[in-house]
Amino acid sequence: MNDELPVRRGPGGLLIAITIIGAIAIGFAMLFQQMARPPASPQIGRQFPPITAVGWINGSAPAGGDFKGQVIVVDAWAYWCGPCRIATEQVVGIHEKYKSRGVRFVGLTSEGADSKSIELSRKFVSDLKVPWPNGYGATKVLSELEVDSIPQLWVVDRQNRIVFHEVGFSQTSINDLEVALDKALATLAGK
Repeated sequence: MNDELPVRRGPGGLLIAITIIGAIAIGFAMLFQQMARPPASPQIGRQFPPITAVGWINGSAPAGGDFKGQVIVVDAWAYWCGPCRIATEQVVGIHEKYKSRGVRFVGLTSEGADSKSIELSRKFVSDLKVPWPNGYGATKVLSELEVDSIPQLWVVDRQNRIVFHEVGFSQTSINDLEVALDKALATLAGK
């Protein structure tokens, strides 16, 4: 006969194991969240190049000093790009919210080498009720910005520095754009 009592394992060991597994799971979740967020654009802090285009829809070409001291949103798009349509629709809403605060908007597309692409670009702007000027044949400025995919959005501050840049469009894009605009508007000219 064995006079020893059975060793009882209480919830302590189980609780420790669950805690360790939970901590590991949280660590992996944080790692994947960091991996899912793209790194900050290398364009942040750079000067925005002069805005030029072959022609303009919804307005005339901005003169050299038109945007001096202004906060600007620049939307790069193409009429055939589905994500561009979604992004531009959302940016139209941002325009409504920020135009009274002095934020200027401009759209750019590299399309426009022929009359058919110009016509389709005009239709894109018209269908989406885009109220700001859109330059077509804007290959020079888009090349200087190293655009190799669209849509892309930039916020340019009062000192003509890029303070926000996003390639593509996601569920957080509009919130991120608004945060960047609020920060750019809060910065006084010359500071």
